[in-house]
Amino acid sequence: MRLRRWMLVTILLAVVAAGYVIRSWGQEEPFYPAVAASAIAGVAGDENGVPYYAAEVNRLQAEDVPAYAGEAIEIDPSGYAAASPDAALSAGPDAELGRRALVWENGSGWTEWKVEVPADGIYELEFTYKSIKQDSSSSIFYGLEIDGQTPFSEAGSLEFVKRWRDKDVPFRKDAIGNEIRSLQTESSVWLTARMTNYAVSSEPLKFRLSAGVHTLRFTARNEPMAWGAIRLRAPEPMPDYAAYSAGAGTGDAAIRGVSEASATGVSAAAGDGDWFALIEGERYSQKSHPAVQSGTQNEPYVSPDGQGRFVYNILDGLRWKRAGEWAEWSFEVPSEGWYEIDVKYFQRFVGKANAYRTVLIDGGTPFRELLHYPFAYNDRLEVHTLGGADGEPFKFRLAAGEHTIRFVTDTSPQYPALLSLQDTVRELYDLEQRLRKLTGDYGANSGDAFRTWDIAGFMPDIGDRLEDIRDRLQTAMAYLDGLSGSKTDATQSLRIGLSIMDDLLRDVDAVPNKLGRFPDLQMRIGTWMDTLANGGMSIDFLVVREPGAHPSLKEATTLNKIPYTAVNFARTFILNYNARSLNDEHALEVWVGRGRDYASLLQEMIDQSFTPETGVAVNVNFMPDAAALTLSNAGGDQPDVALGLAQDTPVDYAMREASVDLSQFSDFKEVASRFHPGAMRSFGYGEGVYALPETQSYPLLFYRKSILNELGLTVPDTWEDLQKLLPTLQESGMKFYFNAKDFVPFFYQRNAEFYTPDGAGPAFDTDKAYEAFAQWTELFGKYDLPQEVPAFFQHFKLGTMPIGVADFNTYVQLLTSAPEIRGDWSVAPMPGTPQDDGEVARWAMNTMTAAMILNKSDKKEQAWRFLEWWTRDDVQLQYGNAMESFYGPEYRWNTANMKAMSLAPWPADDMAAIREQNRWVRNVPFLPGGYLLAREMEFAWNRTVVQKFPAKDSLDRSFTALEREMARKRKDLGLRDDDRLSFPVVDRPYDWGEEKP
Repeated sequence: MRLRRWMLVTILLAVVAAGYVIRSWGQEEPFYPAVAASAIAGVAGDENGVPYYAAEVNRLQAEDVPAYAGEAIEIDPSGYAAASPDAALSAGPDAELGRRALVWENGSGWTEWKVEVPADGIYELEFTYKSIKQDSSSSIFYGLEIDGQTPFSEAGSLEFVKRWRDKDVPFRKDAIGNEIRSLQTESSVWLTARMTNYAVSSEPLKFRLSAGVHTLRFTARNEPMAWGAIRLRAPEPMPDYAAYSAGAGTGDAAIRGVSEASATGVSAAAGDGDWFALIEGERYSQKSHPAVQSGTQNEPYVSPDGQGRFVYNILDGLRWKRAGEWAEWSFEVPSEGWYEIDVKYFQRFVGKANAYRTVLIDGGTPFRELLHYPFAYNDRLEVHTLGGADGEPFKFRLAAGEHTIRFVTDTSPQYPALLSLQDTVRELYDLEQRLRKLTGDYGANSGDAFRTWDIAGFMPDIGDRLEDIRDRLQTAMAYLDGLSGSKTDATQSLRIGLSIMDDLLRDVDAVPNKLGRFPDLQMRIGTWMDTLANGGMSIDFLVVREPGAHPSLKEATTLNKIPYTAVNFARTFILNYNARSLNDEHALEVWVGRGRDYASLLQEMIDQSFTPETGVAVNVNFMPDAAALTLSNAGGDQPDVALGLAQDTPVDYAMREASVDLSQFSDFKEVASRFHPGAMRSFGYGEGVYALPETQSYPLLFYRKSILNELGLTVPDTWEDLQKLLPTLQESGMKFYFNAKDFVPFFYQRNAEFYTPDGAGPAFDTDKAYEAFAQWTELFGKYDLPQEVPAFFQHFKLGTMPIGVADFNTYVQLLTSAPEIRGDWSVAPMPGTPQDDGEVARWAMNTMTAAMILNKSDKKEQAWRFLEWWTRDDVQLQYGNAMESFYGPEYRWNTANMKAMSLAPWPADDMAAIREQNRWVRNVPFLPGGYLLAREMEFAWNRTVVQKFPAKDSLDRSFTALEREMARKRKDLGLRDDDRLSFPVVDRPYDWGEEKP
């Protein structure tokens, strides 16, 4: 029977593979010629009028500014000329550096240095620096001004990259043989590097300086740093491959330890030995960011093959994609000579477009062809030899001994198109806003689809503007196709945009009836802008070999995938994939509703700390689907503890007597004091508390500093301040963002509760509740806040919504995925409502994840001891820092433990806003039938804002519906009329007291 099953599976796979091969025959992708970047209409500067780097480089080339060619000009950082009062600086000798250094201790404020430049020309900036902030996975950022002006927009946020490595090499394994991801370790040493930005250029950034004295001002953006030296250096000329291979690149040869004489005296054709060395992609020696991570790939001839187990066998393109992220490998060659380099890679992360890597050997790029070297799209791991467009392999002259090779993610080829598309989106938004003002927002998306217009009479330039937008899209599309030599997913999306523009141009008088096309096109372009700004590529291994060596480097094919898949399928009948079967049956069972790495790290910390301290053995298993917990509970195979649960799950279980009341434990009050009392309201039911919070997400006010300054606006502290701000904002064609479904702040800031004190029914039929509902709906009706915003993040970056209230996820997105506006945005507490005592109340609801104990557990006491340990300040800090070291700041563990949160590595300016907002946490209790509250509030909002229904009548209708549902649900649960489900009253903000960091 089993043999017949294997045969059937094999036949089905063969049929699918044959169909795929037949379909692929004869299909050839047309070639798209390259288009010069100069063909794209240049974008002069950002919204502040500061030129982009591309415009600055074009100006330098047009004016034929010479490159400086003299000796380096060194600035002693300890001899700074001036500093702001908030910059904490200390200078003194450094034993490791062997000279004086400046320590910028707090990463705040600015510092200036004077430097005398001997000649007019183009210079590069070089720094000797050292990271000094522990437990920070972020790079260090500083902004630069020269003589009071930012030289170009990208200089407002210069990145000082750290050095990282895997702590455990080779990787450790779990009980069934799966590899465990290694913790990351920062190499805290003095580093010297020229300032680069691989999003805009493959070469070090160029700065134009005239002869004389200049002032360099650096402004801290995020964290402290030690400064060893600042140097103005001459740009180094770089040969092309022809000059390099002919021996003219002697400067580069010296970099790699080859003498000038030998470099020029040996032909590139020499070296026909059979030596080679294979370097595993996941065994890098160091990297630029902790987010650069190894991954796993299952296909024939991957190295190493997991053979049914989970192994980290590639450098993962999903984690190695942002401009400037690099990985470096070490290797050793046996003798001086010429070598070739092969790369086995996989690249389908950027929509069939090329991915680019700048290649450095021993710290330098040997020749120009290795700047933004293209790696074509593929759908499997393929071996590629580094070489020229003619297919001839590049040969590298290397001295005997150890060397390094570094691949840097480089997205600079897409930079001209990205700038053009970014400007196109702004132009689309401006045109849309002008049309809406002119037409009173009539159109198919807002009411009157049949009204006729003579729009050209009111906007004579509308046809020209639409034509200009269409031409920009056409040129950007041709440029991007030319880069890859083929059609890509991004340009396919732009083709749809072109068809939209053609439709609008057919009859410009009908454009007001098609205003819905504008936001659709903006989002379409914006989505692909993010994709083009990344360049993921996976590497299985590199091979350094003599030209005569021909190692057997096999690749996956459609045919060999069939037996490979069949063997892996057969392994499922032989290998044990159930880690629980190896668990200690007497151990505490903990299920984690997060990814595998989260569970593995928790198991490691438990084995190192909790079990030695308490003697309680713990088995941790990750739970890929929350539904598994429900099914296991029904089947009697439930864990003792469940982590990472949705906020409403513990009370949902408590209603069915399936979770444990934690308040019964003697030290519960001490443990609960680690959290905000307002957050604990989510886990109370009746007289009990059924969970502890783990992580939280909270609202913050995000704003673009430059745009608000330009408009003369200040950050609103109250809703009344916001109402005063809106006219100026809207007159400039901009919007304020607030989630239309978030009703909680308006009610709680007016001290209007949603439920009666006994939890038996709704309570929003009071004057305060009516006032809160009116305020909420008027923001979207009277004050015209946008009712639907698919991606506030995109609008915020573009400046079309330069201010708004969003959650913690937006903060992380901006921190990690918006380098173009780094330093130009900040956060503040959300607007609030003044109270009688003058204090501004900012009550809002935090979204939590929860940890609970299952009622069927026979180890309730041990389970509580585990939760007490897990929610400790130091444990939460350690876990958060470790997770961030795995993946970088985008995976910041936003703990609900108040002290641990205040000690997390936040920028100092942001921490003040985060702490203030988190004083005002008041979560809505979960009660029988309460699931209908959000739905009924949305119904009431729609009736009032969209259908123009009177606010009080609309809210009353929702009150009645919720009252009926809560009564029905109480009856279903067998609750009597006198059963009280009271919840804690939280009417005072959190007092940080001694919790201040």
